[in-house]
Amino acid sequence: MIIREKQHPLELGGQRGTLDRITWTFPHQEAVIKPGELHEDLDTGRAGAGHVIQVGDSYRMYYWATGSDGYHHICLAETSVDQPNGWKACGSVLNWQPGTEHNDQGPGFPFVVPQEDGRWLMFFCGWGKPRADKRLPNTTGVAFSDDGGRRFHYRHDAPTLGMDRPWDSEGTGSVFVRREGKRLQMYYTAIGHYFDRPEGVQTGHGDVIPRIGIGYAVSDDGMQWTKPQDDLMVSPRGFGTEPYEYISSKPFLLEEEDGWRMWLHTFGTAYRVRSLVGRDGLNWEWQESGIDGEFGVGPAGSFDDRQRCYVSVVKFEDTYRCWFTGNGFGQTGMGYAEGV
Repeated sequence: MIIREKQHPLELGGQRGTLDRITWTFPHQEAVIKPGELHEDLDTGRAGAGHVIQVGDSYRMYYWATGSDGYHHICLAETSVDQPNGWKACGSVLNWQPGTEHNDQGPGFPFVVPQEDGRWLMFFCGWGKPRADKRLPNTTGVAFSDDGGRRFHYRHDAPTLGMDRPWDSEGTGSVFVRREGKRLQMYYTAIGHYFDRPEGVQTGHGDVIPRIGIGYAVSDDGMQWTKPQDDLMVSPRGFGTEPYEYISSKPFLLEEEDGWRMWLHTFGTAYRVRSLVGRDGLNWEWQESGIDGEFGVGPAGSFDDRQRCYVSVVKFEDTYRCWFTGNGFGQTGMGYAEGV
């Protein structure tokens, strides 16, 4: 595993590759999905962290919703490919598991994997019972659908991904999963050790802060996972970079003709979207981006003027279509960008 700073366009096979930096535009000034607009009480507190997939001539968005009761759900919205933001409500597809240690407050950060046998998988970040030490109560779970992704159900009352490595001993979270032959490959948010905040540094987690990076696991069935690497696949770059970061989280990958793109979300005092590129999906180079990352932030007073994060990207002809989350981790809704 090699991770290094990217200074020049990635050269693959002696020719200029297709993995150069994307130029993004933001055609909508307002959120394209707003809390409480589609699902009323189910998403009045939050609509964010959507995962968009194409099914036939439609896009489906599975997203993290927080209801008026404070509990989390996964809601589904649908629109046509020809009208990528004409979203219509399809209801809640997954609720919480009250009384469980790992998912008592409900699921967030959905990632859906359609399968040829009709049994779909949904991986999610479970919000467990609040911890006395105020650390993140997050684990990674899986739910199942037998009706083509219209409704999901639980089969287990425990997380699907173990917290058995030094880099994920405090928890796991959001994931990206892809199939390689008969094997599933998971890129996951790994919560490692907590440490004292360096003097003079402002953070979003108080005086004791977590080190969070991207881990890697493989599975034959989507339920039993092994971790073949000796460390994180991508680590936060720390307090020596500008701006500093102690979190690199929620990966999203896209395969291109000459390799792979990975978007992830770095955090020091606010989340920013940053990207890496690689030939094989295992070795990565950071792409250059400014202080506010690849997506920047919206104009003052807008729904995304403090942060843009949690991207989901699909390719449509020669255009990248991307849905992202605005301020407050979805408390102001989700926006849309297009890239070339």
